[in-house]
Amino acid sequence: MIHMAWHRLESLLHEHSTVWLALSGGIDSVVLLDLLMQHSPSTLRQRVKALHVHHGLSPHADQWLEHCQSLCAHYGVELTCEHVQVSTTGSLEEQARQQRYQVFERHMKAGDVLLQGHHANDQAETLLFRLERGCGWRGIQGIPEMRVLGPAHILRPLLQTSREEIECYAQAQDLVWVEDESNQDPQYRRNFLRHQVLAPWQRSTPRVAKQIAHNVSRLQADSRVLERLLREALNEFVACDGGLLLASVPTAERGFWLEQYLHQNGVNVTQPQCLALETMFFSDREKRPEYQSGAVRLARFENVLYVLPPSEPVTAQSLQGGTWLERTFDRLYCDQDVTIKGRPEGLSLRLSNGRHRPLKKWLQDQKIPSWWREQLPYVFAGEKLIAVGDLWVHPDWSGLLIWHRNGRLVWPDNAPKTP
Repeated sequence: MIHMAWHRLESLLHEHSTVWLALSGGIDSVVLLDLLMQHSPSTLRQRVKALHVHHGLSPHADQWLEHCQSLCAHYGVELTCEHVQVSTTGSLEEQARQQRYQVFERHMKAGDVLLQGHHANDQAETLLFRLERGCGWRGIQGIPEMRVLGPAHILRPLLQTSREEIECYAQAQDLVWVEDESNQDPQYRRNFLRHQVLAPWQRSTPRVAKQIAHNVSRLQADSRVLERLLREALNEFVACDGGLLLASVPTAERGFWLEQYLHQNGVNVTQPQCLALETMFFSDREKRPEYQSGAVRLARFENVLYVLPPSEPVTAQSLQGGTWLERTFDRLYCDQDVTIKGRPEGLSLRLSNGRHRPLKKWLQDQKIPSWWREQLPYVFAGEKLIAVGDLWVHPDWSGLLIWHRNGRLVWPDNAPKTP
C-alpha cells in the first residue's frame, strides 16, 4: 500500500477550495486518482476535480483524452480539458511544460491545491539531468514536494514513492492507463538517463531512486535555512535602490554572489550562464553592458547591477491639460494640451545658459540610466519638444509639468534627481 499524508493536503486547503488533479492518463496520475477516490477522507474526495491538458503532440492525444473522460466518469469526478498549441521551435518538452502550467494557473483559485504524480524516479532523473547540464546547490534540490503557483499550491505526494511501487499498486488494483510513446524516444535526454543510466543502476541497487529522493528531501530542508542566512548576508552587497554593488563583491566570490542576487530577484541561471554574466558585468567599468533574454533584463549603471522589467514600446499619447496620464513606468500632469512621444532622433536641447546640446549627448551628460532613455516622457507642443520629463524644460515654455515615476522601473540612487 502506498502511504499518503492526507493531513498535508488538508492543511493547504481553504474552506471551500478545490483539489485539482493533473490527469494525463499515464500510470502516475491514474494511481494518484485511484488513491484519492478510494483511500482519502470523504471531505477530500468531495473536492476533487481533474484537469487534462491536450497538447496535440501525439497522434494518440485524442485517445488519451477519451481515457481520462472514462476514468472520471467511473469515479464520479468532474473533468476539465484544455487544448493548447505548442510551438515547433525550441524544446518541445519545455514549451509543453510551460503551456501546462499556464493552464493550471488559469483554473486555480486562492486556496486550491493541484496534485501531480511525480515520483521518486522522476526526482532521481531530474537530479541526474541537472548535474549533467551543470547546476549549483539549488539545482541539486530537484523537484520540490510543494510550491506556490499564483494564489494556489502544487503538491506532489508521491515523490518518496518509487515507480516500481506505483506499478505494483496499479496492477494490484487492475487499473488501466495509457503509455506516452515519446517516453521511449532516446532523443530526449531524460529518456536516455531513465533507460540507460537509472534502470541499470536500479537492477543492482533496487532502492537507489528512493534513496536519492530521500537525500534530496534532506537537501531541501537544509536549503530553507541556507536561503534565510544568504538573504541576510547578501544585504551587505545590495544598495538601497536594490542594485548589486559590484565593487563590494569579493573577487573570488563573484560568481556565487551574482547567482544569489539573481535568484533573490527571480532570475535562475545555469552555471555556464552565470559564468558568462559574471564576465560581462564585472568587466570594464567604463562600459554599460546589458543582457536580455525573454522576460529577463539586466543592466549595469555606475558599477551597480540591476534586474529590470521588460522594456515597453513607447507610442504617442495625448495628454489633456489639467489631467494626469498614467503610463507603464510613470505618470504625468500638464496644465496644457500636449503630446507624449518616444525618444526623438537628431534634436538638440536649448539649455538655460543659451547653449545647445544634442539630446543624445545631454542624456549622457546627465547620466540618465540607459534603460530610461527610451522610456522618458518626451513632451511636445505641436511639433516642438518642450520637456523631457521634468529633467529639462524648454526655456521659452511657461507651462506646468509634473512627472512622477511609479517605482516599477528603477531610478538608481546615483542617477540625477528631479527638481
